[in-house]
Amino acid sequence: MSAKQVSILLVGIGGYGNTHVNELLRAYDDSDIRPVIAGVVDVYPEKSNHYQALQELNVPFYTTMEEFYAHHGADLAVISTPIQFHCKQTCLALANGSSVLCEKPIAATVQEVRQMMEARDRSGKFVAIGFDWSFTPQIQQLKQDVMSGLFGKPVRLKTVVLWRRTDSYFSSGWKGRQKSDQGEWILDSVAHNATSHYLHNMFYILGSKTDESLRLQSVEAELYRANPIENFDTCAVRVQGEGGVEVLFYATHAVSQNFGPSFCYEFEKAVITYTSGQNGNRIEAAFKDGTVKVYEARKASKLRTCIQAAASGEAGIPCGLEAAYAEVLCTNGMLSSMPDIHSFPVESIRRDEEIGFTWVEGLKEALLDSYHRWSLPSELGYEWAAKGNRTELGNYRAYVG
Repeated sequence: MSAKQVSILLVGIGGYGNTHVNELLRAYDDSDIRPVIAGVVDVYPEKSNHYQALQELNVPFYTTMEEFYAHHGADLAVISTPIQFHCKQTCLALANGSSVLCEKPIAATVQEVRQMMEARDRSGKFVAIGFDWSFTPQIQQLKQDVMSGLFGKPVRLKTVVLWRRTDSYFSSGWKGRQKSDQGEWILDSVAHNATSHYLHNMFYILGSKTDESLRLQSVEAELYRANPIENFDTCAVRVQGEGGVEVLFYATHAVSQNFGPSFCYEFEKAVITYTSGQNGNRIEAAFKDGTVKVYEARKASKLRTCIQAAASGEAGIPCGLEAAYAEVLCTNGMLSSMPDIHSFPVESIRRDEEIGFTWVEGLKEALLDSYHRWSLPSELGYEWAAKGNRTELGNYRAYVG
């Protein structure tokens, strides 16, 4: 029996897109499925690490998706482009009969996500969002245990991610920006790009179904900026979710040393903890009766999951638009909570010119202090802190700035 061929369109092969190309160029060990790269859409494909290898395979290159679809079709479109293009490109792929794996986050705004949902429903295809953890056995097992009631009701969850970013990170032309030169919403931030995996994960594991997340009720955000960018590079956030659960999130790019992600999820019967680089990256659930359940770190491929779904015609996607929606709703609500981003005092900002990055003196300690005390910096009396407004999310329909 011959293997089923799955044709794949790669939209964006630089940056993170290199990861997908690399996986497709390696030997694929599923004898029942044969993925084939049907084409590449990229304005600057030569910047990809795999440009020459793709040329040697005679893969056709195009600068727009319209050009590709005028000559070809694809079972699956893999979109690895800046945030402002996700909605349009996903809808275009769906309209041309392709299912979609779109890199995180879904899009800039909640109204764009609804457009994507409508386009998906019209097409009968699936849209997967590339939050890596959601595709792993580790998180899937944890989520199933949450849904089954093993830990009892959720009480409060918190995550901290302190990741330094250099000047080169913000030089891409869209990172750290609120709008493009053409007026499109980007809303790239520390919470809505690099660390969004971990904000999403708190919402995701609390969803009542495999492909759903927690329903959010309100958000209160403190947004700060040290780098010379449009959006925020530091945040401390409190979210209220359905059932009274509290979710706290702390993240920054303005530190000199990295830490995290680290999280603590409190439930009625257990406390679930994780810190990157510790205990073999295991997630541990410590029950009040003294027992411990361990979730081992195991790699998984979201691309493989989507290829298999495209081949079978059965979605089976753990993280689609509904599951990933809460992260967009939260980050939109954060900007509504504090529309005027608070700049750190000039006297606290430091520069490392040799490496090329900006950091804030004492910020790492302040965010870790806030994390450990389940509080926002403004509640702990930090002089630089500014309190945001409470934004209701139950009927939040659009981000308008």
